[in-house]
Amino acid sequence: MVNRFVRLLLTAILVIVGGLAASAAPAVADSSPAATTKAYTETTTTTGADQCSSPVSARKGAWMCPDTSKVRANAGTCSALGCWYYVANYWAEFSGDGVYGYNGTTLGSTEFFIEVKFSGGSSTSKPFQFESTRGTKQVRASGERLYFSSAHPEGYPVSGGASYRTWSGGPYGASALVNCFGSGGYSAYEGTVAHAGVAHQFDWTDPSSSYPGRWYTFIKSPKFHRNSAGAYNLDNPPQMGSAWYGSGWSPS
Repeated sequence: MVNRFVRLLLTAILVIVGGLAASAAPAVADSSPAATTKAYTETTTTTGADQCSSPVSARKGAWMCPDTSKVRANAGTCSALGCWYYVANYWAEFSGDGVYGYNGTTLGSTEFFIEVKFSGGSSTSKPFQFESTRGTKQVRASGERLYFSSAHPEGYPVSGGASYRTWSGGPYGASALVNCFGSGGYSAYEGTVAHAGVAHQFDWTDPSSSYPGRWYTFIKSPKFHRNSAGAYNLDNPPQMGSAWYGSGWSPS
């Protein structure tokens, strides 16, 4: 009973921005992403919360919402959080953003930039960048290789999670450009799946104890398709799996 109460309490305060439906809905108990784990492996289908549809002054608790002032280009494959662009058949580029806050206070605006390149079964996500207009106490990131199939159109970790890697750094000042995983980026190898991808996740904490918890965003790459020579190639425009982006807040 206690564990169920805790799960329900965390669900009640979680704010999610995801990628399947067009309407906002609360998360379902026992399916709430947590920033301390892999939010992108959850199956919740919400694309927002009632906080994001309310004026900032009326919002309650922590929230992470799309930046509605941004205009998306038509050249890429876009969502509320940003766009993937085709650069070459082995190379995709993501540019995105968001706004986060607590109650009626907007804390900061974020920007995310990722380039994913494949060489055979090897992938490298570099740069893997985060930026906030407000200083952060800590920034964390994770990367993981995925495969896409009819059973997992959302993408699923390969090799039992063996490619999962994490990184952390901070504190950082306002508008600091954070290169997650340093100069080398996130790299992994898996050369057997028919349709490959990479999951990227960011989360960050605020320097002030008045704003606890962690805000997070995850962004999955487009699908890269294995050809007979063992190379992985990208469609133009990029072809995405389901539920390929999401943002929210976790109390820990």
